[in-house]
Amino acid sequence: MTSMVSSWVLPHTRVSQAICSRIGVRMSNPKRAEGPLRVLMLPPTIRDGEIAVSVLENHDIQAVVCRDIDHICRELELGAGAALVAEEFLNTSNRHLLIELLVDQPAWSDLPLIVLCLPNDVGTANLHSWQQMANVTLIPRPFQIDQFVAVIQAGLRDRNRQYMVKNLLDSIDQRGREFRQLADAMPQLVFIADTQGQLDYINQRAVSYLGAESTECKTLTTCFRVKSEDISRVEREWKKAILLRKPFHCEFRSRRAATNKFRWQLARAEPILKSNGEVRQWYGTCTDIHDRKQAEHQLADALKQSSAANIAKSEFLANMSHEIRTPMTSILGYSELLAQQETDHERRNFLNIIHQNGNFLLEIINDILDLSKIEAGKLAISSEEVNVRRFLSDIESLLKVRAADKKIEFRITAGDAVPDVIQTDPTRLRQILVNLIGNAIKFTEVGYVELSVSHDATGLRFIVRDTGIGISDEQLPKLFQPFQQGDNSVTRQFGGTGLGLAISHRLATILGGSIRVQSQLGRGSVFTLELGPECSTAATPNTSTETKSLPHNDRPDLTEYRILVVDDRRDVRFLSGRILNNAGATVEFAKDGGEAVSMIETMQVEKRLPNLVLMDMQMPVLDGYRATEQLRSMGFRGPIIALTADAMHGDMTRCLECGCDAYLTKPIDTTEMLRVVSNQIQSHSH
Repeated sequence: MTSMVSSWVLPHTRVSQAICSRIGVRMSNPKRAEGPLRVLMLPPTIRDGEIAVSVLENHDIQAVVCRDIDHICRELELGAGAALVAEEFLNTSNRHLLIELLVDQPAWSDLPLIVLCLPNDVGTANLHSWQQMANVTLIPRPFQIDQFVAVIQAGLRDRNRQYMVKNLLDSIDQRGREFRQLADAMPQLVFIADTQGQLDYINQRAVSYLGAESTECKTLTTCFRVKSEDISRVEREWKKAILLRKPFHCEFRSRRAATNKFRWQLARAEPILKSNGEVRQWYGTCTDIHDRKQAEHQLADALKQSSAANIAKSEFLANMSHEIRTPMTSILGYSELLAQQETDHERRNFLNIIHQNGNFLLEIINDILDLSKIEAGKLAISSEEVNVRRFLSDIESLLKVRAADKKIEFRITAGDAVPDVIQTDPTRLRQILVNLIGNAIKFTEVGYVELSVSHDATGLRFIVRDTGIGISDEQLPKLFQPFQQGDNSVTRQFGGTGLGLAISHRLATILGGSIRVQSQLGRGSVFTLELGPECSTAATPNTSTETKSLPHNDRPDLTEYRILVVDDRRDVRFLSGRILNNAGATVEFAKDGGEAVSMIETMQVEKRLPNLVLMDMQMPVLDGYRATEQLRSMGFRGPIIALTADAMHGDMTRCLECGCDAYLTKPIDTTEMLRVVSNQIQSHSH
């Protein structure tokens, strides 16, 4: 039978039947492990801990499974031979308790901390910091049981020697000879110094490492042959410890006599006090950490390479976004223009199909890019005041047409306790709800879809109910995984990529909430989005300062306005110009940022500046960011709207920082473009 396969050991590792049969006995008749050489464990799960205890007891090793960091720290204060901790616990909020305990160890103590690493390199930087402060051994998961037991046994042997040192240090005046014998058996270099920091003794291992002449040296840096680059730092830390009578802790490179090469050492020293509190002597050890330092350098190199890979990935996604969205602008824009002009019903229907499927393709592109941004940690989240009822009204307007097309009822209800205003990212919240409700409508043929909103002390809840096809118990666990749908028949019948729920689940987590699902096959589903109480802390917005927006269904009249369109793509320039011309605007064009700057210079002289500039941000010669900065430095104060297809890097913040007033993404949405253009012109005319 296999054991501990889920998170600890390799799948082909076998555990004896006798061990596994004892697990039930331990659970029903637990025996508390006590003593200084017991192993304290903080495993990924209690079940893993129970199996590990049985394995260790089979090797005569006592072990205790702890619940959390607090528990293991309390047990460590009672004594332990080694601590075994799953990596995920080193990232918890109370990890400082364990850090303080490890850092505050006396000089004799170097508790073996064995970390069970996750099977990826996400936490390498965090593990690096733990290795700097403690005697840490890393065991990648999954692992072999033989390896696991061998590491534990080695740590206990080392810990046993540490306890022996402690016991002898407690009675050093009476047992000096025993101390020296033990010190000579220690794997570390051991030294004793007087109250001024001059060395009185080094153990035999130190003599073998440093050379016989080292016994004649008195200063720490001279005796331990410290590398010249480290001498001033070591002397400074040593003098500081002596002056303050505080424990000494320092890393340095020491030359080994046999090879004449430097190796990294970790020196620790503790002041031994007299009964009156005065320092009598200093006792210290030097532990070889050269292999660890080399691993740290390799880790640093790996992190640099990983960072470079992430940058390359981000650049690739940005370029891919630009290269796909720019032609999509023409496909969607020109099909919409043609549909507006076409009088033949059948041809108009063909054009609408092209436009509709172009939008479907765009949704897939956006989902892939969103998922990539989330995984790369590049997704920007804002926090704004959101009028809940206005927000819900927008959601209803957006989705009721889909429900009407399928002849099912769609309704939204909000409880009296729901606040008028919440603090969250409205774009991402809308994205989650549109996905949940859109899925409910897609998979419901008869009945209704309902969004109900409620609020209590725990936070805000958005509950989406439907009477659709439901989800089987087998499919629920993988529902929020990317590219997963109920089964192949669902994909064939309803379409979709399976990305929407995965993105929504991650977005909910980023917003500080969660998504739960309940479903019964053939009866429907209930998706619950929960946001924490912090989203309900927004103050009532000052409506007098709100910007009046153009209603979505109204086409503005731009007859009196002149607009400069700047874009390196001729088809996009023509499309933007046609949209603005149709609204009555007079449009001029520039094919790059440099030409736009020259035209504005001329227009300033001629006193015929445009009312607004529509600026593409990715162009040759001079891009939109630098062109905008130059226009602002020239004194141009009119509104500049950024137009970009860079969905990965093209965040609003960068555009606003360079001097833009608003932000539009490609492909161009005619209604949204006209609304933003009109709003910007109106706001700058007052």
